[in-house]
Amino acid sequence: MKPVRAVLFDLDHTLFDTEKTERRALGLVARTAGVPLGARAIEAYRLVNTHVWGEYRAGRLTSKELRVLRFHLWLQKMDRNPAPATRLAPLYLREFSSRGDLISGAAAAVRSMSRLGLRLGVVTNGIDRVQRRRLKASELSEAFPVIVTSERAGFTKPDPRIIELALKRLRVSAREAVYVGDDPHVDGLAANRASVSFVWFNPRRSPKGTANGVTIDHEIFRLQEIRTVLRLP
Repeated sequence: MKPVRAVLFDLDHTLFDTEKTERRALGLVARTAGVPLGARAIEAYRLVNTHVWGEYRAGRLTSKELRVLRFHLWLQKMDRNPAPATRLAPLYLREFSSRGDLISGAAAAVRSMSRLGLRLGVVTNGIDRVQRRRLKASELSEAFPVIVTSERAGFTKPDPRIIELALKRLRVSAREAVYVGDDPHVDGLAANRASVSFVWFNPRRSPKGTANGVTIDHEIFRLQEIRTVLRLP
């Protein structure tokens, strides 16, 4: 195995504290729609959001359709008229993309690897302008010379081509890179198919059996552990 020269990162739930950002953006939408932001509203949104992103990954929705449909379905679940969904969708995205909430240790881990001279990249199933704005807000964008989003690439994880595109832009081989992500079935499978070592960021300490056949080369519970498992100085 060649020495690691490049580290690719997923964004949501890996570097970004997506739940925190999501709750703040949803709060603005809920106030605008006159929906109380309680446990029911949050759970309903997460269920429909998970569903529409699954449809997007499967190629049955475009990113533009996804943005509106999740609020259409959410309003229906909250027994409200879904018509305002077209107005709520851009409101949510503006608030969501303005925030760079990071998971604890993310900034330190990224900056330490950048100082070591590793080539860093992002591979995310996200809306291009949203993910780029969030990175800029987090003040980490300069650490990533390569940012590959599913919207701009034209394919989504677990399609390995999205990782292969990042490798090509970083000018490294699959054997010289690792991919760090929180979802074995999306991030891990994409890495496996691209022949890139997969580092599972598993802060919830989910059992490895949940990976269901995906090869996990390294498992970490805190982002600061990346340097140790990769034997970086």
